[in-house]
Amino acid sequence: MVNLTPPDSLEREVIEAVERCVVRWGWSKTTMGDIAKESGLSRATLYRMFPGGRDALIDATQRHGLLNFFHELRPHLAGGNDLHAVLAGAIAAAARYLNDDEQFQHHLANDPGQVLRMLTFDGLERVLAASRVFVGSQLLAFVDRNEANQLAEWASRVVISYTLEPNPSIDVTDPDVALALVRSRCPAPTTSALPTIH
Repeated sequence: MVNLTPPDSLEREVIEAVERCVVRWGWSKTTMGDIAKESGLSRATLYRMFPGGRDALIDATQRHGLLNFFHELRPHLAGGNDLHAVLAGAIAAAARYLNDDEQFQHHLANDPGQVLRMLTFDGLERVLAASRVFVGSQLLAFVDRNEANQLAEWASRVVISYTLEPNPSIDVTDPDVALALVRSRCPAPTTSALPTIH
């Protein structure tokens, strides 16, 4: 299983400093000087820890945020007694998490271009890979690995779609709505292809 940066590590302290800076100034305006000041470390120390500099720090912070998201989601994936229940639980819990996360909503409102890059263009494969690991593994009780991976990716795309473009008539944070959506797109216990997203 993919692990988060240890909570008592220096790397975690730096990542938390980056997160505070980004909330204050946004992704594009946060500098190495800001991060050094916020973390109480010298720029030289930061460059030793993250040889790629600012880009490496931002990447590590975004990777940590993604892993934290899926770790928070894990309890909602366990215990479902059928494929539909597990998928719907994952979709509803993920959508609620993003909807209620103040930091994510702040970024979505103030730096939507960066959020789009993280969830669609540059970062989509990272999101889908994490989904295959965390969500797909919970679907193996019902379907084979290939299908589990496809369904995990589909669930992620559903959450991303409805998070970035909310539909007032379809609230996927509601478990019953999420379950109806899953059943309408995956009518059989198993599917041979990715469900269609509407």
